Amino acid sequence: MVKILILFYLNIKDTHGYEIQKFIQASGFDNWTNIKAGSIYYALSKMEKAGEIELVREETRGSRIRRIYKITDSGKNELKKAIEKELDKPLVPLNIDKFILPSTFNKLDKDVAIKIIEAHMKELNKTLDYWNYWRNIKINGDSPLVEKISFDMTICNYEYELKWCKALIEEFDLYYKLSEKNEVMIKNFHFSEMEDNDKKNIDINKASVNQLKDIILNNSYDAKDALEKLITVIGNK
Repeated sequence: MVKILILFYLNIKDTHGYEIQKFIQASGFDNWTNIKAGSIYYALSKMEKAGEIELVREETRGSRIRRIYKITDSGKNELKKAIEKELDKPLVPLNIDKFILPSTFNKLDKDVAIKIIEAHMKELNKTLDYWNYWRNIKINGDSPLVEKISFDMTICNYEYELKWCKALIEEFDLYYKLSEKNEVMIKNFHFSEMEDNDKKNIDINKASVNQLKDIILNNSYDAKDALEKLITVIGNK
């Protein structure tokens, strides 16, 4: 997104990185896009090398030298392409990778883990307060629907993340035990032997451990259900 903002700004007028930085800060974009000064100047350097912008002149302000850039025809084309590409992306990408963490909880000290989660929740609450504050200021009966939904979606996401963190604390012991079961299963199973060949149907609920392993290795369609059943069987032993 930093590239789009820079090209959009330079498409309006020639300017330097510091002005773009101050515009982003004044607009509040830096609070929810994580665009920092370093990323702006890095992007400017990269786009100059790519021929999307070019240096017009240098100005000296005290001890500072400001490099004034303008957008090129290539940059104008890239701006259009970048906006179209960004428009095609999901509006709220989730940090799906983090959903894997509970399955590793047996490697954590419970007290330490809970302190980390609680500290994260504290920061989430601050961020949520920030968004609710600005929503109350900016949104009224005359506000565009897109702007209203943008605020509501963001606030809703933070609220659900808080619920997720709270559930992690409440169910820490549960996931600790599941982690131990996963560890036992991984120790006793070789996933590198998996093939894409389908085997005859077997009732997973009645299958033996060896049959479950065979399904996981050779039946991609039923592998997920068989793996969950195997974890349960091994965990109960």
